[in-house]
Amino acid sequence: MAGNPADALPGGLYRSVHDQLLGTRVSLRVRADNEAAADAAEAAAIDEMDRLEGILTAFRPNSEWSRWRRGKTDAVGVEITRVLELAQYWHARSDGAFHPNSGRLMARWRQAERSGALPADDELAALADDAAALPYTVDDGVVHRLGDCSQLDLHAIAKGWIVDQGAARAAATPGVHSVLLNAGGDLLHRGVGIVTAGIEDPARPFDNIAPLTRIAFGEGGLATSSGARRGIRVGDETRTHVLDPRTGRPVVEVLAASALAPDAATADVAATVLSVLPVADGLRFADRHGIAALVVTADGTRRTNAAWAEVARVNRRSG
Repeated sequence: MAGNPADALPGGLYRSVHDQLLGTRVSLRVRADNEAAADAAEAAAIDEMDRLEGILTAFRPNSEWSRWRRGKTDAVGVEITRVLELAQYWHARSDGAFHPNSGRLMARWRQAERSGALPADDELAALADDAAALPYTVDDGVVHRLGDCSQLDLHAIAKGWIVDQGAARAAATPGVHSVLLNAGGDLLHRGVGIVTAGIEDPARPFDNIAPLTRIAFGEGGLATSSGARRGIRVGDETRTHVLDPRTGRPVVEVLAASALAPDAATADVAATVLSVLPVADGLRFADRHGIAALVVTADGTRRTNAAWAEVARVNRRSG
């Protein structure tokens, strides 16, 4: 009888869970030679993620990110510079579908929730037009402020980037063979073996419901953008919280999108872009950037690109 492929992997598995890190629950699974190596990897990952959260959080008024965003300082460290640079890169390559400067649009929709009155089309168009250009640029590793940065929101990339850095620290620990880090659905696997992840059914976003599908993969990051939770309710109608930054309106064609990419930050960005762009355009975007993509449309249809199908085919019997 053939054994489980996992039986041939080195070391043992060690698991831990950490609440209230990055505003969510973080779980860590480490394959290591012994418990001491796993403990060292865990400490390295959590310490790094906690350090980076302290720099990049928008929920602490005295964080470096908050002070720079409000114009209280023009000096930023390498961490903020790198995330701003990545946001600028993906904003350009997604034709604005990924946009870190859409904070005023979301604030306007939350105001609509409170008032019960929809924003006017011309108001949304004006807000989207005002925010179209990034209010900063990063040139040769130097951040230049070009305008009001107070509404910049890096949530759609910063959490994934922090996950990448934490997992890298853990994976570099002597005696560690693989790391699986899950931060509220931002998943990253580094090292040996295959992992299997479930994709939530956006039509039934409940914890006790079977996943819509599963995907098995080796190294990489997996993220899902879904309007199934945290919707915007105005009057008697609920809309997705996922906004198209080019129009200011909630998206309607895509119900959820999942992206499997080389790292968690790229997966975060790609899931957002796949949610905003028309389905065919989103799948072409994924193809251009080597990303495996699954899109669930508003009528429940599943659309994938060739990369997603290939990952599923290769790893169908693994995990």
